[in-house]
Amino acid sequence: MTPLDTREAPPPVAGADQPATRLTPAMRQRIDEWILPLRTVPAARLDAELGERLARVAPMMHCLCVLADHGCAGLEPGAPRVQGTMPAELQHLYASLVLERDPLLTRATQEWRPIVASLEEHLAWVQGQVRNPGVLLAWLERNRQARAAHLAVIPARGWLTRGALFVFFGAAPADSEVFALFYAAQRLAVALDLRHRPYVSDLLAMRFTARELDVLRAGLRGQADEEIAAGLELSVDAIRYYYKKFKHRVPVSMGHLKPRDLARILHHVGKL
Repeated sequence: MTPLDTREAPPPVAGADQPATRLTPAMRQRIDEWILPLRTVPAARLDAELGERLARVAPMMHCLCVLADHGCAGLEPGAPRVQGTMPAELQHLYASLVLERDPLLTRATQEWRPIVASLEEHLAWVQGQVRNPGVLLAWLERNRQARAAHLAVIPARGWLTRGALFVFFGAAPADSEVFALFYAAQRLAVALDLRHRPYVSDLLAMRFTARELDVLRAGLRGQADEEIAAGLELSVDAIRYYYKKFKHRVPVSMGHLKPRDLARILHHVGKL
């Protein structure tokens, strides 16, 4: 496994007739070798490379990866990032939906499982469950006219982003293919985190003493400097010294953030 593989294998696909078989370490390694290099692919080639590498995991017609910020304090919000091989006109139609919150994306991320169905089933669900579904229905219908028959909405979670991978198929995917795509989606989110936020690598490499961790975790809980000092039997000046030392160690691009905001980001990348 690569050094970046900090996550456990994803859970079995929910809703399958039989429990999905866990991926072998060899298969996870192969997916990592396909997906993680996307962090360095030239921008002009990224969409094509993303589709080609995901097609090695499972044969598909086209795909769309939608990632947005976790909402970490202090990070630039930015618009959701949309990457993939979906035809440009369908990407533009979907982009008009993202700002209104995609109910399929929301459902997949809230339930933390792939939502896999025929386009007819997705259309029926949207019509029965969603208010003002016009844009989403038009997007699904246009995909059906493009000869797609099935859609898998697969939640994706990186260190500082979350979203979903939309994969359109001509025929129903096998459970094993969906399970492999679930893992690939998480690795894709990690690769794009590193691509769009190169400082994540620096954050992952940071090391702290036990006392520094105590101070940062207390700040993460929202405690004031005086409360932290009393709880750790230190002076307020000592707490502020730890925070100042901490700020001097983070990547320059993040030096403007407050220590508590930095601590929250470190929590998201699994360092606190």
